[in-house]
Amino acid sequence: MIDYMRKLYLLACLLPVVSLQAQNITLTPAIAELEGEPDIIHEVHIELHNAGETQTMTWKRTINDIPDYWTSSVCDFTLCWSPNADAPGDYFEAPADTMGSVFVKFDARNFKDGVYNPVPGCGTVEVVFYSVLDSANYNAVGLFKAFLGTTSDDCDVAIISPELDNSFAVYPNPAINTINIYASKSAFVQQVSIVNLVGHEVARFDWNTANGKMELDVTDLTQGIYFVRLVDGSSQVVWTEKLSILQ
Repeated sequence: MIDYMRKLYLLACLLPVVSLQAQNITLTPAIAELEGEPDIIHEVHIELHNAGETQTMTWKRTINDIPDYWTSSVCDFTLCWSPNADAPGDYFEAPADTMGSVFVKFDARNFKDGVYNPVPGCGTVEVVFYSVLDSANYNAVGLFKAFLGTTSDDCDVAIISPELDNSFAVYPNPAINTINIYASKSAFVQQVSIVNLVGHEVARFDWNTANGKMELDVTDLTQGIYFVRLVDGSSQVVWTEKLSILQ
């Protein structure tokens, strides 16, 4: 079991470096969204297509951004796993040239003491699906979103005031071409640094704005996970936010 977990950990660490090489595993759509009421369980589905050879697959839940009292469960070709599972308890097979549904169950019912107390809100789950033995050529990232008792318009906009202390935001997240950054004026931000998972800086921008907001072009960044760091005049990092880039 220890060797199994080490293997999963090593493969997961390698994925952000090699993910762009993968063409055999595709997810359609890469981002799936659903609106509904919070009083029932909702399933957000994505079709996983293996265009290559038969692969033994696994997955890792890398983002589980859901409201308090919600649960989310990842379901692969074999099983729906427990809400606490960020990785499956066993592998699943993806036969050659086949397509099947992978999905996330969002449960906002807040069931306790025999009574449902639904909680409206927005949930986002990101899952990396990859081959156990060939993760460089067989992997894909899926983003599952649920807007229950609300709409996507209520969830996508960050509302902050640059006049307030310790008020920061980056959106949209995940991003494709551009990101918007808000920062408190009291933080005296001078630069925006974007680093990858191994700590290498891949982009740097001067904070040349007076209103506390900047829009940055990130089209040159490849798909993966990054960290946005706001740096003050003393070269101190005043705020860090995880950022997903999609293609």
